[in-house]
Amino acid sequence: MDDDLVVPGMSEREIYIRRRVKRLAEFYRHVVVFVIVISLLWTANYFMIAAQTKRSIWYWWAMWPTVGWGVGVLAHGLSVLPHLAFFSLEWEEKKVRELMRESDGERLK
Repeated sequence: MDDDLVVPGMSEREIYIRRRVKRLAEFYRHVVVFVIVISLLWTANYFMIAAQTKRSIWYWWAMWPTVGWGVGVLAHGLSVLPHLAFFSLEWEEKKVRELMRESDGERLK
């Protein structure tokens, strides 16, 4: 998974920071691709509607991929951004430690 990020002799903290930076970079690339593709879809949608005489809200088909993919970008952001972190690496690490402690407690009984 992160073999290209981990070099022998790295501290746990450096590995953690490198993984976090990689996830942030992936999110930013996701946002850039989203903006470019959605802009193209809305431009195409606009020119298709301009060529038609009858107009209604359903002719704005570009809203559907915008909403659908937008939800995906939002979820990605919630998992990566430090201020919005929900199910982030920190949460995962804390959950692993919690489950390890529970597992150790069960073995002692």
